[in-house]
Amino acid sequence: MLAKEQARGTANELFRLHLKNYPLWDNSSRINLAQKFLEKRRNRLAQMTVSEMQDAEVAFDRFKVSIDSDRAVDAKLYL
Repeated sequence: MLAKEQARGTANELFRLHLKNYPLWDNSSRINLAQKFLEKRRNRLAQMTVSEMQDAEVAFDRFKVSIDSDRAVDAKLYL
C-alpha cells in the first residue's frame, strides 16, 4: 500500500513539474509537430480516390447532423 502511495506521489510530482515547464516548450517544437502533422494529412488526402473523398464528405455531413441534433436551435455549430 505504501509503495502505491509513493508511486502516485511521484507521478503527481512529475505531472506538476511537466505543467510548470510546459510554457517553456519552445515555438519551434510546436511548429515542427504541426508541420509533420499537416504533411501526413496532405499526403493522405493526395492519395484518396474520388469515391473515398465522397464517402468522407458523406460521413462528415452525418457527423454535423449528429452534433447539431443535441444542441439548441440558436447554438448550432454547423448550419
